[in-house]
Amino acid sequence: MKSKNDAGPPVRFSLDGKELRGSIQSGHTRGEVLVSALDHQTHQVVAQSYYSGCKESERPAVAQLIKDQNLAHQKLSLDALHLIPSTLKLIHTGRGQYVVGLKPNQAHLYRSCTLKDLFETADYERVDAKLKKHGRVEQRPYRSFTLSACSVAVRWQKAGLCTLLCVVRSRTKSGVMSAEVSYYVSNQAVSNQAQADELFDAIWAVRRCGHWAVEVMHHKRDVSLSEDHLRTSKVAVSRMTGSLRTLVINLLESLKVKNMAAQLDTFADDFTTLIRFLTQQMVL
Repeated sequence: MKSKNDAGPPVRFSLDGKELRGSIQSGHTRGEVLVSALDHQTHQVVAQSYYSGCKESERPAVAQLIKDQNLAHQKLSLDALHLIPSTLKLIHTGRGQYVVGLKPNQAHLYRSCTLKDLFETADYERVDAKLKKHGRVEQRPYRSFTLSACSVAVRWQKAGLCTLLCVVRSRTKSGVMSAEVSYYVSNQAVSNQAQADELFDAIWAVRRCGHWAVEVMHHKRDVSLSEDHLRTSKVAVSRMTGSLRTLVINLLESLKVKNMAAQLDTFADDFTTLIRFLTQQMVL
């Protein structure tokens, strides 16, 4: 998606939440939740906030993070949880661009879009080359459709919905075929194949570099930094240590290390190397 203000990747930031399981108290099912905005290019967290899972929800927390950190003018990807008029309106009126997953939790919009895919001819299409990996063959046909103002409910009018995107992930493994259909919506209008291809690339970026990268970051927090092993009843401790782990991840991402745990062991064994690294990164 070409930005009106700058060129760059089809999607720039992904936003998602992660529960700090060590903060869940006896008798409760939720604890403190960390919300992060991840840069697709650097894989670093550029903004974060917290909310109490017992009292609050992720939707307003993500919307508030977008407001507070001035992200509404950026290129954002969000999962289907955040496909709500208020959040999309915030991005659209901020002159930003979004790609958001569409699932049956928005029943009327989902039904309208799936019927469009079933009975109408796509405006633009693309079929990517077959990929062979892990013993399976995978191919992705993409389709885009125009969403006119009259085709969506009034509640979506100010959200800027104008394009429906469909991708079919066809897989063949050991002679067995399967297919998964996913839908996305965007406020980026499509009037030629190049613009459609940018949105198709955006979906690929969301899957491979966006929310996938967020999940990788969450995995590093849990496995390399043992985030969920810290048990505490103090909210301030959960949030402070969460922020420190974000700082560690951002610093280590600057090294482009493949094994974060091994790098941490190196620093633990050689304190001089650690001090030199922190000095170079202007932390000390």
